[in-house]
Amino acid sequence: MNILIDICKRSFYLNLFIVVIPIIAYMIHNGSSATVALVWYLLLSLFMPWAYLSFKDSTFGDGKSISRIAYVVSWIAIHGITYKGIFLGVDLSMLWGWPTVGRDIAFLVSMYIGVTISLIVAYGLTRLVGGRNE
Repeated sequence: MNILIDICKRSFYLNLFIVVIPIIAYMIHNGSSATVALVWYLLLSLFMPWAYLSFKDSTFGDGKSISRIAYVVSWIAIHGITYKGIFLGVDLSMLWGWPTVGRDIAFLVSMYIGVTISLIVAYGLTRLVGGRNE
């Protein structure tokens, strides 16, 4: 449980850098800026944790690290499931009836959850295949 809390805390700090650009781009403009914000979020949510995981000091819990390859695999899986499940299976038109602040908070929470779950799955994959710092 200590490792999960550690991953969640570090994911929070990573997300301070990951979501700033997309959410500001989304809040400033209307229309196509949502697409720009999504693209920036996808790029930053992939490359910021990947770069963080490349440092030898980026360990979780009791000194165990996460493989960058496992992170990329989990990122693809989580975002693929999210795309298929949410965007193709759920009607998101209800969000546009919410106040702007409510929509922004919903997007912030979903971005945080996406990165956090990707890190947790990557941690599990790394342990499963006998990854670094066992």
